[in-house]
Amino acid sequence: MNRTVSILYEDLPVKIDKDEVDRFLNIHLENELIGENLNKVREFLDTVHRIVYDFLIYTVGDKTLQDRLIIAYSPQLEKNIKKALLPQTQYLLSNGNIEMDNGVVKTVDGISEKDISSIIARILCPTVINILYGTKPCLLWTGQ
Repeated sequence: MNRTVSILYEDLPVKIDKDEVDRFLNIHLENELIGENLNKVREFLDTVHRIVYDFLIYTVGDKTLQDRLIIAYSPQLEKNIKKALLPQTQYLLSNGNIEMDNGVVKTVDGISEKDISSIIARILCPTVINILYGTKPCLLWTGQ
């Protein structure tokens, strides 16, 4: 079966697939991603979705409530979420996926630590935050 994302992310209310990346960004993921892994496109799209949903959308509210909100206000939110997923895709391709980097680097002089905010900045596209803050209703509203 040819899935957009793995079974771990198939229940997300809004997703993008490789064809949308090709159509809207003119990026052919099969050619852009290095490696012979047959699942490289699906794994990459998993990462894109995980960053947008788990780093942002699901951190300001319960997953079930956020999913209900997205479904209730579809198609407005669907379009905005896709508009957020697409630049995140481009951002990861440009900067590489350093999501698993914990900021600790072993050197000959010992261990040095990177600023974690610089790691987050390389993972998360700033445009995505602006898009999600601008949704009506706001997907990043924390009630404050």
